Amino acid sequence: MCLSASINGWGVQRMEVLRVKGGTPLMGEIQASGAKNSVLAIMCAVLLCDGETILENVPNLSDVNTLMEILEETGVQGEWIAPNTLRFVNNGLTAWTVSEDLVRKMRASFSIFGPLLAKAGKAQIPLPGGCVIGARPVDQHLKAMSALGAEIKMLDGSVYAEGQGGRLKGAAMFLGTRFGSTVGGTNAAIMAGALAEGTTIIYNAAREPEIVDLVMFLNKAGAKIRGVGTDIITIEGVESLKGVRYTCMTDRIESGTYLCAGAITRGKVTVKGIPPQSLAGLPSLLFDMGCDITLEGDSITVDARDRELRATHVITFAYPGFATDLQPAMLTLLTTAKGISYVKETVFDARFGFTQELTRMGADIKISGDTAIVSGVQSLSGARVIAADLRAAGAMILGGLAADGMSTIEGLQYLDRGYENPVEKLVSIGAQIERVNTGA
Repeated sequence: MCLSASINGWGVQRMEVLRVKGGTPLMGEIQASGAKNSVLAIMCAVLLCDGETILENVPNLSDVNTLMEILEETGVQGEWIAPNTLRFVNNGLTAWTVSEDLVRKMRASFSIFGPLLAKAGKAQIPLPGGCVIGARPVDQHLKAMSALGAEIKMLDGSVYAEGQGGRLKGAAMFLGTRFGSTVGGTNAAIMAGALAEGTTIIYNAAREPEIVDLVMFLNKAGAKIRGVGTDIITIEGVESLKGVRYTCMTDRIESGTYLCAGAITRGKVTVKGIPPQSLAGLPSLLFDMGCDITLEGDSITVDARDRELRATHVITFAYPGFATDLQPAMLTLLTTAKGISYVKETVFDARFGFTQELTRMGADIKISGDTAIVSGVQSLSGARVIAADLRAAGAMILGGLAADGMSTIEGLQYLDRGYENPVEKLVSIGAQIERVNTGA
């Protein structure tokens, strides 16, 4: 397992961990950061845009910086010009392949495949890495590119594709898996279709807010895309796109995690800058559990002070269903709710691995196929736990905030991929949490 580690001057390995002292109700306001999943897709779309692009409200995350390096390998230059603002210059792509070392760091890196193919006429991308959560294939990306006329080959662990005659050709396609619509596949088809010759129609398109954000960016850059937010998206291909200034949406997963933090500590937390509708079913679930929920403009407040929260049932599904990326946070909250809760995961296989760490804190969780059965306990206990993926890292923090005593959390390289300044934000609302170096 990779650790956030280094070697000190005495040859002793040092490792970064979080230390969390639980039991303090969180109180206060947090400003939502830019949406990681949206920003990464829009950064990939910069490959399609000629000239200068300015992206605002960009979270400073390891995944963002990794993708900047990947884009630079193709000839797109990027730099931070303000704390949450990126500037890109695309004066013509200089490469149609990228290094394996960078791509294997993050699964989202494969999202450059479609736009790189559309812009350069061919692309070769190593299969990606990142969080390991069951079966997360890239076959829907390939299906979309094949429908647009690309010839696809597997070459030594990489995917190679080339458009017939250079430019991709618009086509009708149905995307999706047994789990429903596909966000990655929909993004790929949208970006490639934007520069394809003719009309592209995507049936069973994903409807997530991040896809709406991507299309808003592309349309501002000169694309002709309609139907976004529905399950049928139509794209009229254009010859070229131009760079623009664009403000990215805020992060609904980060926001939901902090709302769960307020609830699990029986505190009162407001998240500002997040449209409540983007959180899909979370506010109603928190209300059903016994929390007071206040919606005011682009802010949402959860108040769980002096409440005995009740069990509830959760089913993840494609938007506008309950987000699978919020499932670990919600399940962790349910470990302290009175009664028995059922959490059914319909989007990814094997997304309950983190529950083994929660049981080290005293949680009572049983797994039966795609369902977790959670029996609420009076309290969790501090423990040393390991986060094995990004959203598991958020879940471990929630467990530590609720637990009696001190918890130590390893696996911070995953946390850094998706949460901007989490320690600072949590400390600002009363959490006793710090990031420290310790002997491995």
